[in-house]
Amino acid sequence: MGRRVLLFSLLLLLICSQAFAAAPWYEVKTAHFNVLTNSSEKQGREIALRFEQMRAVFGSMWRRAKVNMPVPLQIIAFRSRSEVKQYGPLWKGKAVEVAGFFQGGDDRNFIVIDMSAPDPYETAFHEYAHLLLAGNFPDVPLWFSEGYAEYFRSLKVSGKKLEFGNVPAGIPDTLVNQSWMKLQDLLSVEHNSKAYNEGDKRSIFYAQSWVTVHYLMANQKLEQLAKYLQLTQIEKAPVPEAVQQAFGVDIATLDKTIRKYGFGTLKYYVTDMPPVNPDPVESRKLTDLTAQANLADLHAHSREYQDKAKLEFEAILQQESDNPIANRGLGYIYLRQNDLDRAMQYFRKAGGAESKDARLVYLTALLMNREAMAGSASPAEVIAMRQVVERAIELDPTMADAYNLLSFALSAEGRFDPAITAQMKAIELNPSNEMYQANMVGLYIRAQKYDQAEALLVRLKDSMDPMVRQMCEQNTAYLQSAKEVAAQQARRRETWQDDITAPQWRKKEGSEAVEEHGAVDVKPDTRKIQYLYGNLQSVDCTAEPAAVVSVKSGAKLLRLRTENYKKLMVMGADEFSCDWKNRKVLVNYKPGGKADGDLVTLELQAGK
Repeated sequence: MGRRVLLFSLLLLLICSQAFAAAPWYEVKTAHFNVLTNSSEKQGREIALRFEQMRAVFGSMWRRAKVNMPVPLQIIAFRSRSEVKQYGPLWKGKAVEVAGFFQGGDDRNFIVIDMSAPDPYETAFHEYAHLLLAGNFPDVPLWFSEGYAEYFRSLKVSGKKLEFGNVPAGIPDTLVNQSWMKLQDLLSVEHNSKAYNEGDKRSIFYAQSWVTVHYLMANQKLEQLAKYLQLTQIEKAPVPEAVQQAFGVDIATLDKTIRKYGFGTLKYYVTDMPPVNPDPVESRKLTDLTAQANLADLHAHSREYQDKAKLEFEAILQQESDNPIANRGLGYIYLRQNDLDRAMQYFRKAGGAESKDARLVYLTALLMNREAMAGSASPAEVIAMRQVVERAIELDPTMADAYNLLSFALSAEGRFDPAITAQMKAIELNPSNEMYQANMVGLYIRAQKYDQAEALLVRLKDSMDPMVRQMCEQNTAYLQSAKEVAAQQARRRETWQDDITAPQWRKKEGSEAVEEHGAVDVKPDTRKIQYLYGNLQSVDCTAEPAAVVSVKSGAKLLRLRTENYKKLMVMGADEFSCDWKNRKVLVNYKPGGKADGDLVTLELQAGK
């Protein structure tokens, strides 16, 4: 049986080798992207440049100096549609005709492009827009996610100019020939809604989402949009109420305005392309086995092709036993199947924790974490895992999940403050990942930072992710229990009497009497946490580490204080800055105290 499998694997490799022999593969690396293509090296450079340009456009559009990509992205560009079909999605066992597709993974994401398509970048940029939103903003509603992805895919580069407002093919016909959804229904669509999952309804949902985003972009309503998203996503305000507050009109009026805009003359304009470095960091021709290993890696990240990927990797290792990509790929498959011993065997062959491949080092740390969770890990094993994940971060400081794993290791060592710092970094790199925020709740409770835990729980309790909601229920009970224990301890301190013969009760020289000793009266802080979206005017750090932040929202100006800004939870930035001015923020605070309120968390929003 083993020889049959081996012969089949070698035959599969031979077929693949013949298929790709006439089409050499090239790898092009730039500052932020890795492109594999069998089209040509020149096209590989063009593809990489296009993605660098779209990344720069996103940063310029949202005024972000740093654009996150929390999971490494691999771009694979095939020269023909038939080659794409060998790796694309299946429906009832048959390949689906697509001009490109996205394949997600916990350690790597893939965007696949068909370079023979009339416009090979449309599908690619749609999927890339989703990754950009997820990596740089908290979770956004479905209409905005899909509408923005459609808007983003229609951007055109012409020399050094960028064209905004192009109309994607098919959308005008849909808007003219299908009945529009009411705006309230559109803004309320979720992943499990019929409008998102059924034929014609899905078509009009995409088209209306696009025209709604187009209207907001063309009429420079990003500030109102941010206010609307804050009201609906954070404060959970009803859609009509949020529309009225954010846009200053009722939802029926906004609905009519967007319909009129959609049937009128859509605004189209041209602007200068943000500067990017066109020179690749590296450009090289790949060996056949290296190319095949990378393509098998794409198969390995799809449930539909995982068995095939295993055969492809094994066939490669028959010819090149130390091929690092094939060894890492087999280890990844066995890790997903929870066969930890075999996974470690292949990771070690690939280089293991000593490798310079950040992805392999991270996967090795993840495997060590799985082993620790499967049994009782010793302190030495936890420290070893932490050191490996720290090395992965050193090799690639942009991997959000590596910081999440580091936080787990630090908390297992009882080092809660650095664990919270690591988790903050994971959230900063991937703000839409609610599991990171749910993990942070547990950390806050264990570190007795109950206000911060409560603030996050309020935001997460209505999550669309059932696992996040379940964690919120568990953490809510955990928080209540922890508060009760803390209150009991405080009551014990209030009633506890010192030994009157102890040294502190003895009369000191020069002292006329001993004052009555009383315990500190510890009262629970029952102030409710409130939310405020506004403009950060200034920061006063003259009494540091305390700081006072002045935030203006409409006609209201609040001075919000933190006892120690170095310990304040900050999202959207690496650390708190006393130099911040004129920044859009979302703050959680408790009214009262030594100023208008005490800060609980501060989140920088996009834009200035």
